Amino acid sequence: MIEGKIIKFYREKHRRTQGELVKGICSVTHLSKIERGMTEYSQEIMDMLCERLYIDMAREVTRYHQMNNVLDSWQEAIIMQRTAEAIRLKDKLEEEPLKGIPDLRLSYDLLQIRFYLFMNDIDEAERLIAEMEIPDESEHSYEHYFYHHVMGIYYFLTGHYTKSIQTLTSINQSKYTNHEYFYHLSLAYHSIYSNITSYYYAEKAIQHFRKTLNMVRIIDTETIMLVQLNSREYHDFPETKRRYENLIRICDDCGLTDRKAKLLNNLGYEYNRRNQYEDAVYWYRLALDIIPEKQPLYLMVLNNYIESNRLGNLIPANKLLDMSLKALHNSKLVADASYMELELQSVILQGQEQAYYEMIEERILPYYRELGSQYLAERYEEILFQYYMKHGEKDKALRLAKNRFKSQATLLI
Repeated sequence: MIEGKIIKFYREKHRRTQGELVKGICSVTHLSKIERGMTEYSQEIMDMLCERLYIDMAREVTRYHQMNNVLDSWQEAIIMQRTAEAIRLKDKLEEEPLKGIPDLRLSYDLLQIRFYLFMNDIDEAERLIAEMEIPDESEHSYEHYFYHHVMGIYYFLTGHYTKSIQTLTSINQSKYTNHEYFYHLSLAYHSIYSNITSYYYAEKAIQHFRKTLNMVRIIDTETIMLVQLNSREYHDFPETKRRYENLIRICDDCGLTDRKAKLLNNLGYEYNRRNQYEDAVYWYRLALDIIPEKQPLYLMVLNNYIESNRLGNLIPANKLLDMSLKALHNSKLVADASYMELELQSVILQGQEQAYYEMIEERILPYYRELGSQYLAERYEEILFQYYMKHGEKDKALRLAKNRFKSQATLLI
């Protein structure tokens, strides 16, 4: 019973033992059963307990139910990507003392972690994860699988894609009704370039988002599906372009600038991989114009922009080098992959061929291997393999080939 939980919460809050609270009212055993919801009680006893705790039980029960509703609204705001509302509800919940009741506390703690991951505040999320305790009795409950969902998101955002997949696939979808996690599974599989599986989960995710009228996530999922269609071979390009432009228009209508920037970049990439460099530069430039320079996405798009200009001989190498060095100097994202990729671009723009391949060998390739990013690791392995063969370093080429065969065999197990 809710009343028993409330009595226990305020008793512990006032640091009173059961014996101290019930003196002259009832037995300790009776109070213990009330607190655990295992017995009936008289209204007279409840009134006396509330008087000693200075609480109005009817008001507290109403607040308990209201807090449950606010927690549900907070989760919905995060899922629907409504940032301002999510921040407002977080502030409201911080002022609510009843969040300390154990069953509410678990939901509140999980949603706090989910909120900070949503806001990309990884440090605060990590602090809360370290403090998190999941009760044994919650195993196979909604909260148990919500914890797995949250941890799957955390592993994804910290670049541990394989661990993210292992965590998210452990969720029982019949017991965990928040099928938003299919979207995060699709993202994780996309990040290791498992395109068919990514597309499969994207289809499941978009069904859920259509049912819940989550337009923002519909756009995000449609974007993933487009990327998968074009991942290994060229899809019908006029159709691809039409779908991208349609999603860009929807972003304009909904005021989704951040999503629009990603779509513009993706469309630029589709032109770039078809060696249509002038068109690629056009779309990259549109993306750069609306991305704040402090965001990791800015460095990634800038790197793509510089590469297309370099490959198409559209801007002199010295001007492209100045552009990249200036961006690196102004950026604080030194640990981000986009920073490292732009550093690599700067090396090749300076004509330092040996330094370019050394950086791939010593920094780029180990980084993507550790992340479990199969596609990017294979891409740089191929670049190194060709370099080794060209310069007669056959032992290195053989070791690289063996390592690649071993990693591919592991994926088949």
